[in-house]
Amino acid sequence: MIIQANGGNIMINVKEVLGKLRDILSPDFQVTRIDRNGRHIYIETSSQKLLDAAKFLLDIDGRLIHVTASDLGFRGIKLLHVYSFDHLVKNLHLILYAILPRDNPVAPSTASLTYQSNWAERETMELMGVKFENHPDPRHIFLPFEWPEPVESSKEWKTVKLERNVILPIGPYHPALIEGGYFKIKVDGEDILDVDIKVGFNHRGIMRLAERRSFWKNVFLVSRVCGICNICHPLAYLNAVENLFKIDVPDRAKYIRTLLAELNRIHSHFLWLGVAGELIGFKTLLMWTWKARELVQDCVELITGNRVHMDAVIIGGSRIDLTDEMINKVREKLLAFKSQAERIIDIVYDSGLVRKRTENIGVLKLPEAKNAGIVGPTARASGWKIDVRKDSPYDAYGDEYTSWDVVTDEGSDVLARVIVRCKETLVSIDICMQCLDALKRVHGPIIHKERFEIPEGEAIGKSEAPRGELLYYIVSNGTINPHTVRIRTPSYRNIAALKYMIPGYTLADVPIIIGSVDPCFACTDRVIIVDEKHGKKQVMSYDLFLKKYLKRR
Repeated sequence: MIIQANGGNIMINVKEVLGKLRDILSPDFQVTRIDRNGRHIYIETSSQKLLDAAKFLLDIDGRLIHVTASDLGFRGIKLLHVYSFDHLVKNLHLILYAILPRDNPVAPSTASLTYQSNWAERETMELMGVKFENHPDPRHIFLPFEWPEPVESSKEWKTVKLERNVILPIGPYHPALIEGGYFKIKVDGEDILDVDIKVGFNHRGIMRLAERRSFWKNVFLVSRVCGICNICHPLAYLNAVENLFKIDVPDRAKYIRTLLAELNRIHSHFLWLGVAGELIGFKTLLMWTWKARELVQDCVELITGNRVHMDAVIIGGSRIDLTDEMINKVREKLLAFKSQAERIIDIVYDSGLVRKRTENIGVLKLPEAKNAGIVGPTARASGWKIDVRKDSPYDAYGDEYTSWDVVTDEGSDVLARVIVRCKETLVSIDICMQCLDALKRVHGPIIHKERFEIPEGEAIGKSEAPRGELLYYIVSNGTINPHTVRIRTPSYRNIAALKYMIPGYTLADVPIIIGSVDPCFACTDRVIIVDEKHGKKQVMSYDLFLKKYLKRR
């Protein structure tokens, strides 16, 4: 079943895995769809067999990247478990699903097996009404904990009594971000014993909006999920749609998309580096990084006409093309940025303040990282070599004119996350240069011009956003609007994993530990501190929290 390959990489035999899965699920096993690349395999089974499948697939190093559902009307609720093996076999995904009766949609919880499914099952309980038996923490994830009646966790936070009065964090909200949140921190003096995380205060129902708009309009809608990584959402969405529609994107458009995605990654990583400096009291770093970042934004504006939302890609290709003059100007800007970036990164590496505030702080070892299902630079800083660009290549990633190595670090702490993002910035500059060179050689159309029909069916699509793996699941009923759109952002996983990173440190470490995963939400609206000895609660705004504890660095 599993063999050890050269270099220590684990490989699996797909046919053997499917055969073993057939034995486990029989007689409830039916392959219902294989996408055109032959690596996205959809398997129907019974709901009660999903737990047995999870035990097997997790045991062979599968990643349960999402649990979600689609409303089939009178036919019931379609519950899906999306497993990824692309870190073992390029682009391999197994999508297991069961049809639940609409009047009583019940399925076994997999959250006791892996923390990866904890938040996803809680979301599916709220949005689709599915009940997960024996879920360890059945509280709401988006709705207030206390609505309509209090639901107490069976394992976590038993000592904290839920109040009838709702504590609702209000503001600051930002239209570019997908959620707000607060952290309830249990302390003994300054030492953190435990943390409870609540998100969803800025949830805007964007998935429901996408189901009421056409496939074409949604390209622009999903880019508004996040203003910072705005190109990555349409790319993941388009990967799903173009896979479903069987559309081949022209080569030149692939390089344009990849160039824009890497420019986006550079600006996001340097924006984050400045914010990280602010969180540890290194305000000059914020000024340096954001000033240098303007050169990258100049490139984006030169290509797309915009400095924030690019709005440059469409189904089948790209809306914009680059002239040779534009290519030369972008190259010139990037070389100027690279010079400044290298100097800033050298300062960060040598900074005693950075090391004092980040080294051996917020440690997340590889086993916990895998159990939590973290992604992106946060995962790679724990030594987990996963990257959608390598594992499930899309657009020009992996083409003959682009090559690079995935950056990892074994430090597993906040400092490792700083180092990974700094190195990835330089790698992204190199990928951009390769794309610019390719655009000098690769000519032709930038959009798929052949007519196509909108088929019925389903598909998943992924991209490597600056924060990590981003997943879209799309269902089409043959009409101009998608029937189902489901999104699993990288922050969805990385924020949940903070429960492993925060306990064991002090209150002064909390801002940078939270910041180290580059969370995408409308600031940490409120921090609630619970004194374990005296039972006292203290609620403070995030700004006040920073002012109080930055002085204690």
